Amino acid sequence: MDNYFTSPTLFTDLFQHFNTAACGTVRINRRELPKDIMKKNPEGVINRGDMQFRQKDAVAAVVWKDKKNVNLISSIHDFSVGAVQRNVQQADGIFQRQEIPCPQMISDYTQYMGGVDRADQYIQYYVFQHKTLKWPKRIFFTMIEMLKFDAFRLFLASPHHQPGPGKRPTTFLKFSKAVAAGLIAGYTGGSVRKGRPSLVPVDDRLTQRHLPGSFGNKSWCHVCHMRVKNNQQETRRQTKFGCLDCGKHLCLPECFTVFHSVKNYC
Repeated sequence: MDNYFTSPTLFTDLFQHFNTAACGTVRINRRELPKDIMKKNPEGVINRGDMQFRQKDAVAAVVWKDKKNVNLISSIHDFSVGAVQRNVQQADGIFQRQEIPCPQMISDYTQYMGGVDRADQYIQYYVFQHKTLKWPKRIFFTMIEMLKFDAFRLFLASPHHQPGPGKRPTTFLKFSKAVAAGLIAGYTGGSVRKGRPSLVPVDDRLTQRHLPGSFGNKSWCHVCHMRVKNNQQETRRQTKFGCLDCGKHLCLPECFTVFHSVKNYC
């Protein structure tokens, strides 16, 4: 069972009246739990692999130290101890695979637990948590993580995404990175301007790449002509060069550069 349902009262009632045994993780604030071990920092549970057992009638309780404390009760198991494989960091900083003592009830629970616990486990690996005072936002981001995990399971089940011979299936981490890259594609790169964005559209001549070319016939330079017209300079020149994309005759290189870099050039 998930820890939402697990309690000593329920397990005892199931065992005595319905001949049904059960096993599940448990919240430490449930009633009738052994409070000496079902607490935040129980005595004797310090290092990885440490454990403490308690028994009352048909229900056994255990707390086991992995990366954090794992609390579980069961009316199926006794105090049997097995082992699990974990990556443990050595003194030189290198991780090595080691066997860690583990209660058999926790080992069996991990092997046979259902979809809800498995989904919660995967979601916690690469969860996106934003601290917020508004609880609807927390629910929204949790639902996004659930949708991502559902998509990952469908991706693995799809016949179009099966790995080739000798290859491993896509991991949840790679899938999460691919989803993130797909969501931000086209919205990154380049410099970001600070401040409020302008609502006025920018001319193509200022944003696109333009190259000079020859028209074959001479005509007045557009920049010179407009500057003379607005009394910003006295003379204007003719040229056969300019920008073919813009269709403007422009003196090279001064007027060509000004026309494609200055918004108010005249």
